[in-house]
Amino acid sequence: MMEANINDLSDLSQTSVSLIDSEEDRQTVHRKPVGLTITVEKIDRVLTDIQAQIEFLRRERTSLGLVRGQLAAMEAKWRGE
Repeated sequence: MMEANINDLSDLSQTSVSLIDSEEDRQTVHRKPVGLTITVEKIDRVLTDIQAQIEFLRRERTSLGLVRGQLAAMEAKWRGE
């Protein structure tokens, strides 16, 4: 009779552990990953800043192109072309 009770206890403990594991898995799925949300918001801010810098650099490139054109025209005029 003792052996039957020991086997019953080991089956019970295995069942309990599997129930606990499945409950933890379900809780993990339903939790909102706060750390990931904050990271995504930071990435969005960084991307917005980068886009603003890109637009600034495009305007600077356009201005630089105009200045180069004016300098080329002035040099041509000085050379008598």
